[in-house]
Amino acid sequence: MRNKSPVPYTSRFGRLGQAVAMRSDREAQMAAMGSVGTLFAIVHRLSNATSQIGWHLWRKAPSGKSEDRTQVTSHLALDIWRKPNPFMPCAEFVETFQQHRDLVGEAWWVVARNPRVRSIPLELWPVRPDRMHPVPHPTEFLAGYIYISPDGEKVPLKLDEVIQLRMPNPLDIYRGMGPVQAILADLDATKYSAEWNRNFFLNSALPSGIIEAPGNLTDTDFDQLRDRWEEQHRGVAAAHRVAILEGGLVWKDRRYSQRDMQFTELREISREVIREAFGFPKPMLGTVDDANRANMEAAEVMFARWLIKPRLEAIRQALNHEFLPLFGPTAEDLEFDYDDPVPEDQEAATAALTSKATAAKLYVDAGYDGESVKEALELPDALVWQEPAKPAPAPAPATSPEDLLARLRNAAEPEPEEREDWEDRLEDLLREWEQVSADQRAELAQQIQALVDAGNMAGLSGLAASSSRGAELLEAAMAAQATAAGDRMVQAAEEQGVTISPLVVAGALAAGLAATAAVVAASLAAGLAIAAAREALRHWRPGADGRTVAQRVRDHLESLSDATLRTELGGAIWTAENEGKIATLEAAEAEDKGATWYEAVEIRDRNRCVQCADIDGERFDSLEEVRESYPHGGYFGCLGTIRCRGTILPHWGGS
Repeated sequence: MRNKSPVPYTSRFGRLGQAVAMRSDREAQMAAMGSVGTLFAIVHRLSNATSQIGWHLWRKAPSGKSEDRTQVTSHLALDIWRKPNPFMPCAEFVETFQQHRDLVGEAWWVVARNPRVRSIPLELWPVRPDRMHPVPHPTEFLAGYIYISPDGEKVPLKLDEVIQLRMPNPLDIYRGMGPVQAILADLDATKYSAEWNRNFFLNSALPSGIIEAPGNLTDTDFDQLRDRWEEQHRGVAAAHRVAILEGGLVWKDRRYSQRDMQFTELREISREVIREAFGFPKPMLGTVDDANRANMEAAEVMFARWLIKPRLEAIRQALNHEFLPLFGPTAEDLEFDYDDPVPEDQEAATAALTSKATAAKLYVDAGYDGESVKEALELPDALVWQEPAKPAPAPAPATSPEDLLARLRNAAEPEPEEREDWEDRLEDLLREWEQVSADQRAELAQQIQALVDAGNMAGLSGLAASSSRGAELLEAAMAAQATAAGDRMVQAAEEQGVTISPLVVAGALAAGLAATAAVVAASLAAGLAIAAAREALRHWRPGADGRTVAQRVRDHLESLSDATLRTELGGAIWTAENEGKIATLEAAEAEDKGATWYEAVEIRDRNRCVQCADIDGERFDSLEEVRESYPHGGYFGCLGTIRCRGTILPHWGGS
C-alpha cells in the first residue's frame, strides 16, 4: 500500500508524547456526555438513529447506475458487518463508534484476524479515541498506530489493522475535531451551574457569608464555633433558622440569590449553544413549545438529510475504501450502500412529477419519441406510452416545384412505411430468437457444469455458444427487409413517372446480407458467453457443485434484458433496408433509368441527433456519394451509431 507524503507532516522527533498529553482532553469530551443532559440527548439521538439504518452489499453494474446493481447476499464482509464481533450486533457497534465520532470527532475500528491466516479479517472492534494514537512518519506520512491500554501498555498496530473515521481537524491532519471541543467551556458552565444548585441545598440552603471575630480565636473556640454552626444551620431542614452569635462575633452577608445567578437563562443559553454546534433541529429534542406539524416534518427531513445521511456517507466511505479492500479479489466490484433515511416529501414529489409531465409534453410535441422521453425523464413505469394520432397532411395542388417536392416526400413517408416494416420484422425476429437464446444458455450451462466439476477454472475462457441458427433467422429477416425496401423504390419511381425493375436478392447483395447476419449472430453469442464466464467466475469456489453454479449462471442470463439484442438485430435489419434500396437504384442505373439525384432523409428518425439533423435534406448527385455517407446502413456520422434510422430518397427529374 502506498504511504508516501510529498512533504513532511510531522517532526522527525515524533509526536507520541504530545498525543498522550492530549489524551485527557478527549477523555473529558467523552465524559461530558454523562454530565450534560442536552449533550446526552443529542449524541444519543444521532448515534441511535445512525445505527438503525439498513445496509446492503451490491455488485456494481457496468452502466455505473445504482438501479442496475445486483444485490450480494453472501460474503464474509457482509457477515462481519452484520455481526462485527461476538459481543456486538451491527446496531450496537455503529452506535458505539458513532458516539465517539460525535463527541471527539473521530472513531476507530480495530480489525481482528485469524491468527493462522492473517490475511482474512474476522472481526471489527470499536476502541476509545483517547487510547488510539497515530504514529506519523516524516516521509511515509503514517507508520502505524499505538493503542494505550488502561494499565499503560502500548500495543503497536499496523496500517491494515486500523480504520479511522474522522471529522477533519484544521490543525492536525492525523486527528479529528468534533463539536464538543468547540463548546467544552459552555458544557463546563452548564455542569458547574447544576453542581452549584446541588451544593446550595447540601451546604445550608443559603449562600455563604463571613463570620467576623473581634480578635484571634483559640483552636478550641474555633472548633466549637464551627461545630455549633454546622449542627444548627447545615442542610435543607435547617434552612432560614435564625443564627445567634456570641462573644462579639459579627455576620457579614456574602450571599447571591439563585435569581442573581440567572441559572435558568444560563441553562437555556447552553442548550442553544450545544444545538448550534451540532446543527441539531430543536423539535427533534422533543421541544414542542413552538412546534406545529409543518415545522416538525421539516425538522425530521433536516435531521435525516443533514445529520444522519452525512454520518452514513462517512461509514460507507470507510467500508468501501478501507474495509472491503481487505478481502482482496473477492471484493472487486462490490460496494456497501445504505437505505436512504430521508423521508419522502409527498408535496415535492407531486410537484416534481407535474414538472416532468409538462416537460414530457413539450418534448413529444417537438417530435421526440414518447418512450425515450419517458426513460430520459424517469417517468413511472406504470405509464404506458401511446403514439398520439397525427393529423393527415392537407392536400395541396402541385403548382410549384416546392409543392411537388413536399408531395413526393409525404408520399414516400406519410407514416414511415419502412420504419413500420422494420419494427414489425424486429419484433417477429425477437420472438424467434427466444429459442436461440434458450439453446445457447443450455449449451453454456452444460459447459460450465463440466468445467466446475473438473476444477478447470481456466476453461471458462473458452466458453462458446453456437450462432448458426441465429445467423439463419437474421439472414432471412434481412432478405425480407431488403426486398420490401426494393419494392418501395419501385413505387417511388412509379409515382414520379418512371418504371424500374423490382429487386432480386441474389449475388453480391445476398452474400453481403449473409455475412452481416453471421457476424452479428456470432458477436451476440460471444457476448452471452462472456457474460456466462464472468458470472460463473463470481460463483466459483473450491469444491463447488457444477450443477449449482451452472444453474445460477443460467438464472442470471435469463434475467438479462433484451436491450442488446434489440440494438444489434435492429441495426442489422435497418442495414438491409438501405442495402435493398441502393441495390434497386444501382440496377435502375444499369438500365439507364437511374435517379437524377438523391436526398438524405432523417426526419423519420424521431430521436435524431445533431449530426443527423445537420445532414437531413443533403443532396447527393450519385450513388457513390450516397455510399460515402451511408456506407452500410444509417448515416456514418450518427451519434447513435448502429441505432441510426436515416435513409435516402431518390428523385427523378430536375432539382
